[in-house]
Amino acid sequence: MTNCRTTRTFRPRAASIAALLLAGMAAAGCHASGRNHATPGIATGSASDLTLNRGDWVVGRETGVWTATIPGATNASAPVRLGYVTSRLYREMRGGPTFTMYEVTSLDRKDVVGIVDQLGNAKRFKPGRDGLIETEDAGNATLPLSVQAIFQSMKPLTLNKTTERALAFELLDANHDGKLDKTEFPRLADRYASPDKNKDGYVDANEFEMIDDL
Repeated sequence: MTNCRTTRTFRPRAASIAALLLAGMAAAGCHASGRNHATPGIATGSASDLTLNRGDWVVGRETGVWTATIPGATNASAPVRLGYVTSRLYREMRGGPTFTMYEVTSLDRKDVVGIVDQLGNAKRFKPGRDGLIETEDAGNATLPLSVQAIFQSMKPLTLNKTTERALAFELLDANHDGKLDKTEFPRLADRYASPDKNKDGYVDANEFEMIDDL
């Protein structure tokens, strides 16, 4: 297979999902034809910025989210989380076939550090000189290996399926004890609609999953 390597710089601006998708399509074309394709200039932004609105030329929806972890320093160490992967299914506004893109984000999920298309083509985003951002090929492989390449990890990377609700619970659980108290989740004090169904004074992960109006 011809190795397509393209490095392009661009100035940061408001996140442009259409350009990001075009970058993925260019990567797919490179994989399919073996010809060089210039990656369009794209800007990184928060994961929420990448949610499409009805005014754009494509529409999409989130279809999955994973944590990306590598082994700890020793066998007894907990895995180290590097970031997250979010899959989105896209189609053009006027119909046509759908395609999946995987967004690789930082630990705070504010920055997209790379993308992987449904053919396994990976692109990495890196800070450049003068405030520019560079996008470069990170190879073609399975999704875990592609994400590992984007993070440039020498250790094997594992993707663990999770949910947005589980990640929200984890974020609220400031003391990491696996349950939410009144300081972490003030709605516990709600007299008539408290999510604490078993009345133990806390909201556990199962009770949190059952809340309808988050």
